[in-house]
Amino acid sequence: MDTITDEKNVQAIETEDNHNADKWLEIFSLFIHDIESPLATMKYLLKLINDGRFNYEKQTHRQIVSSTEIAMKRSEAIIYDILAVVKSGDTGLPVKMTELKPGPLIEEVVSMANGAAAENGIDIKIGNICSNDLIKADAHLLKRTLDNFVFNALRHTPTNGEIIVYTSTENNSVYIHVKDSGAGLGDIEPDILFEKFGQVDLRAKRKHRGVGLGLYFCKLAAIGMGGTVMADDHPDGGAVFSVKLQKAKGRIK
Repeated sequence: MDTITDEKNVQAIETEDNHNADKWLEIFSLFIHDIESPLATMKYLLKLINDGRFNYEKQTHRQIVSSTEIAMKRSEAIIYDILAVVKSGDTGLPVKMTELKPGPLIEEVVSMANGAAAENGIDIKIGNICSNDLIKADAHLLKRTLDNFVFNALRHTPTNGEIIVYTSTENNSVYIHVKDSGAGLGDIEPDILFEKFGQVDLRAKRKHRGVGLGLYFCKLAAIGMGGTVMADDHPDGGAVFSVKLQKAKGRIK
């Protein structure tokens, strides 16, 4: 009886391993899909240069340079998300907590996304910011989290739409929200968006909302900082992605 039980256990483990391996292959297929567009932009610039047709005096060519810079940053970000998740294992992401103002970090994230937004006819605005509160966070992880939220919003906001980044407070917590003006989440369960293989499961249902492991990275980052992430449809339309963090004891004077 014990031998039969052991064999069943081994088979179950092998089945689970194969299932996870298949899902990792799906993740990497998503990664390839997500990185194809940035690579295409970079290849086009190189082709112009190699053909001797590049002219920085032309506005369109200057825009291609700007787009290429954005494409490189996005490619690095996608690769970083994958490496960070793989290295996190059972211990989570390495975290270096500090007390910081959310405003300047939000401005930096929005500034980095402005080029991609303008290229797609989208306006990114900074709404109300709780400037009197300090938050407990890892500056690098928070920046990467908001960057993922903003570029996720760009993917789902139509031309002439807008994205608003703003904050709100509740008791001892500060929320940083990124709201888009797309179609919203619809019947997508918010929790699945932040699961490791969430995008794979959504893709199987012919749905897609996110970039590879990006939103799962956001979840790990928030947990490491003692916070949480969430997503929902906004009452005014579109979807809103939020990270909730703890207030620091000090206040900005």
